[in-house]
Amino acid sequence: MGSVTLMLPRLGETMEEAKVTEWIVAPGKTYARGDVLLEVETDKTVVEVPALADGRLITQLVATGDIVALDAPIAEVEQDGEPPRAEQATAAADAADARSEMPGTAAPDGGTPVTGAPDDGTPVTGAPERPAASGPRPSGDRIAASPAARAAARRQGTPLSGITGTGRRGRITAEDVAQHGGTVVLLHGLFDTSAGWRSLPRRLAQRGLACVTLDLPGHGDDTSVATSFDAAVDQVAARLPQGPLHLVGHSLGGALATRLAASSGVDAVSLTLFAPIGLGAAISAAFLDEMGNATTLEALRQALSFLDGGPVSDAAIAQQLPHHTTGLAGRVALAQSVATDGFQTCDVTADIASVPCPVTVLFGTSDRILDWRDVAHLPAETRIHLIPNAGHLPHLVRPDLAAALIASRLDLAKGI
Repeated sequence: MGSVTLMLPRLGETMEEAKVTEWIVAPGKTYARGDVLLEVETDKTVVEVPALADGRLITQLVATGDIVALDAPIAEVEQDGEPPRAEQATAAADAADARSEMPGTAAPDGGTPVTGAPDDGTPVTGAPERPAASGPRPSGDRIAASPAARAAARRQGTPLSGITGTGRRGRITAEDVAQHGGTVVLLHGLFDTSAGWRSLPRRLAQRGLACVTLDLPGHGDDTSVATSFDAAVDQVAARLPQGPLHLVGHSLGGALATRLAASSGVDAVSLTLFAPIGLGAAISAAFLDEMGNATTLEALRQALSFLDGGPVSDAAIAQQLPHHTTGLAGRVALAQSVATDGFQTCDVTADIASVPCPVTVLFGTSDRILDWRDVAHLPAETRIHLIPNAGHLPHLVRPDLAAALIASRLDLAKGI
């Protein structure tokens, strides 16, 4: 077994340097081929650097936080010769897997070895030694998980020990972490579509949360018809993903989410509602009438103004108009099943009182469709947030707060 200096390899086509984020193997510890030696960050992507042969780490030549140039020495190790080319290809594939799990990144086309000796097997000498970093856990005790999975688990406060990995050789992936925390299901409001959530799904994904957006019956890409509230509940229930669910709903979607959370067949672990119907008596008859009769660009513009969601361009309204008028009669029938002549006929206050999970409600105090003061009818343990001067779309006025509230409900559901 001879001494070999490991060099920082090229981990991407444009890479010139990388930052050491964590040493996994401590000096003096032995490791097996395939074990992760350290993690580095390049172009905002964290990549695992595995060993290509059995060996023992003698000295770490770079410390956590150091910026290391391409092909610079990173460690002195003892190992037997050069790992076979097949091992180099496997290691490169593992590194590509780790990079491909990071949002917005892709693995490089080439099969660049991740670490190892020069091609001729000649040891490289003369690199200055650094004091050994302290505290890394031996590789034998480390749970196999990708860097993206570790980052997601830290954000969620979820121990990796309780997660079953579905990746290569049982490694935990970022998707495994997201699914372990339960799935966030977003249900939009009447006359809207799942696209109306705008940036919220992306913000939730950035927090490492698995998220599903569903179109209500007769809305968006859903071509089914539900002419009553109960029928809509049944149709949405049939499309819910399996496992623990964090139900999130806006307006009519809030009432649907509440009824679903109170159902015995749904494993709801949290409920977050944005300006939900079903808490009080009054509702804007003018809004429902104008949306139900909007068949021209100007009529749709006038109806949308009730939402107080900010200015909408002519181009956006023109693009929305044909989708709005298609199947409009079915959506009007659904609207009439929950409200008549300015009064709500749908009441979910009893459902909220019976749901076995934490409940959060967010309202804007300038809502022109519903009365925010209906929150007075909620149980005392309900967490209520009011946004001054916001209209019927408080989650779009404060998407950062909306995402934080949903994430905090996940933490509470897990007992954090």
